[in-house]
Amino acid sequence: MMEKVTEILAGVRRAGRNALLEHEVYAMLSAVGIDVPRFAYWPGEPGSGVPGEVASLLARAPGDVVLKIVSPEILHKSDVGGVAVSGSEPSAVGAAARRVWSDVGRRMPEAVRSGILVVEKVKARSGSPAVETLLSLKQDPAFGPVLVLGLGGVLTEWFGAVSAGASTVVLQPGRVREGLERAVAARPALGLLFRPSRVHATAPFDLAATAERLEALGAVATAFGEAAQAGEADPLTLEELEVNPLILASDGRWVAVDGKGRIGRSTARLPKRPLGKVKSLLEPKSAAVLGASASAMNPGRIILRNLKASEGIRYGHLWAVHPKEEAIDGIPCVRTVAELPEAVDLAVVSIPAEGARDAIRALAATGKAESIILIPGGFAETGKLGLEEEIVEAVRSSRSRPDEGPVLLGGNCLGIVSKHQYNTFFLPQYKLPFHDAPGDRLVAVSQSGAYLVSLTSNLDGIIFPKASISYGNQMDLTVSDFLEAYLSDDSVQVIACYVEGFKPLDGARFVDLARRLRARGKRVLAFKAGKTALGAEAAQSHTASLAGDYAVAEALMEGAGVIVARSLDMLEDYTKAFTMLYDRLPRGNRLAVLSNAGFECSTVLDKLYGLVPARLSEETKARLASCLPGIAHADNPVDATPMATTRQFVAAAEAMLADDGVDALLVSPIPVTPALDNLSPDLAGGTHQENIHSPGSLPSELLDLFRKTGKPIAVSVDSGRLYDDFVQVLQRGGIPVWRKIDRASRALSALATL
Repeated sequence: MMEKVTEILAGVRRAGRNALLEHEVYAMLSAVGIDVPRFAYWPGEPGSGVPGEVASLLARAPGDVVLKIVSPEILHKSDVGGVAVSGSEPSAVGAAARRVWSDVGRRMPEAVRSGILVVEKVKARSGSPAVETLLSLKQDPAFGPVLVLGLGGVLTEWFGAVSAGASTVVLQPGRVREGLERAVAARPALGLLFRPSRVHATAPFDLAATAERLEALGAVATAFGEAAQAGEADPLTLEELEVNPLILASDGRWVAVDGKGRIGRSTARLPKRPLGKVKSLLEPKSAAVLGASASAMNPGRIILRNLKASEGIRYGHLWAVHPKEEAIDGIPCVRTVAELPEAVDLAVVSIPAEGARDAIRALAATGKAESIILIPGGFAETGKLGLEEEIVEAVRSSRSRPDEGPVLLGGNCLGIVSKHQYNTFFLPQYKLPFHDAPGDRLVAVSQSGAYLVSLTSNLDGIIFPKASISYGNQMDLTVSDFLEAYLSDDSVQVIACYVEGFKPLDGARFVDLARRLRARGKRVLAFKAGKTALGAEAAQSHTASLAGDYAVAEALMEGAGVIVARSLDMLEDYTKAFTMLYDRLPRGNRLAVLSNAGFECSTVLDKLYGLVPARLSEETKARLASCLPGIAHADNPVDATPMATTRQFVAAAEAMLADDGVDALLVSPIPVTPALDNLSPDLAGGTHQENIHSPGSLPSELLDLFRKTGKPIAVSVDSGRLYDDFVQVLQRGGIPVWRKIDRASRALSALATL
């Protein structure tokens, strides 16, 4: 198979073309085991008689034939008169061929015409939406070879619109069958192809056989992809191949009747980096800052002060590089990088543009730093590609030394806040405080520094990640490098990623590492920007990294076990849920709901996101009836009514958690009822006697119950600022809280993802 494909692609290159002609596509598909119609190629302008190859086809295919113009420049042949149907008589075929040649020449005189393709007309099965499918292969810049299969033909766009994009599936070579099975289970439109239905007594296609054929095509894509060809003296890649439609023939065959393809020369490769030095970046014991002002509070000065106050940098092993000063804020200065008294674990460069380039050149050339954080932007994301390339080259040129040079984070980033280690965020702590809190099992990795600041601020006092990493333009280190860094760290169980774009081929590495992390019981959460064309354009201008095709990224990440957040709210919710409840992940998806408001009970049933209402045992129902007011609804979801007291409400929660049929509990007390004790104490006196800090209060009782059970509990508090303290007490005690019940149920549903 590979020899045949190599011969075809090499022939296209020898002809000086990038585009495959249709009969070359047929030959390639036939080589991988996909049926194609019988065909004959009539090269050049058709003459008065038919060539022998065409005559032989007409003798073997006595029915109608389809004639198509062969041109590497014409994508839509029928639009320019490039397709005709004819009877199989040689004279009729000859006349039709000359007419097609003439019509195309008149409508597109500038187009190169290579000949006419004569193809047997395949009789399609009638009355089936599965009669026409599409199949495509492409080399995604970030993820490498991918396949796309779905409902196709002239209604391709319509199928996609009415199914909200669920009429196709993106498949990764090597994992085609599992991807198909997962998609068919989740997408009814694809079920039309592989399941019996009212339209088909038997499934149109056998999933196993289809997967086998697609894997063969995927093997070709992989063998002639950038990852395989990078570094070759004369690389040859199959950039794309598209077949639309493949027809479900009346005899049951799956026949490719139209196709196009394109070859190219690969240039991308994954650069080798000394990733062992990422430890020096995350846990430095010595550091130097370049760009701290002695006279103003600039970002470099703030970073220097942060490092001075850090726990991780050893005393006497922090310097500032400054051409004039002896000391800044009590930190000794050296005039140049070469004068640093020792090689440091970390150098933070906070110098703009050309100055940053020169500083990094010096650090890379002298070997004075194991790792570098480049803070400023103003490089490729603003169009200054040359300046960025000079920085990248300076770092990569140092890799040939025995010490392999430094690793570089950034530019256009905030750097890292490493818990109990150090902080390079150039933001004053009165604007962005870091209060100690649990969260060592979480690492937050964000391409956007601003998003990381928002996430950190929203979780302050509730979760303090082990590391918060802003990685910016990915001049050297990428998001995948941090997945690899925490692969063997047993203390880290959750990695939350905000990704705007992947560097070439790094998306494939990301999903491979995510799959390995998932196999170790860890969870990777991700939000991928660039969902729309405008979003992709904005992401690229921000980070100077290719945003890529969102559908490919989403499909391959989910296939690798990544929990993909489709909004920023979802990423924050998932981060909070997994970090706070990771040690009590649910055994299944059976949810019990307890509220004191009927609207909450009704609403949540419409927003379960894959969870199912738990069926309570008769014993549990009896316990609920005995502990709740007589007017309460003592079955899941439980409406305790506003009359339920704190004691009654918590007793109901305890009864539901004790039920073996309950995997998780969602508690949603509307706190305005006077029956629940959920207010801060009235220090002035006279208004109320509630005290959320006292034993017997609702938060105290819920936290006590939380500590006794091994099941996950989430709380929704859908009320105003008066109840912020109630929320804070619960969250600081370890129970995640949301202010809307559907956000709470969605977060719990993510926990139940297998």
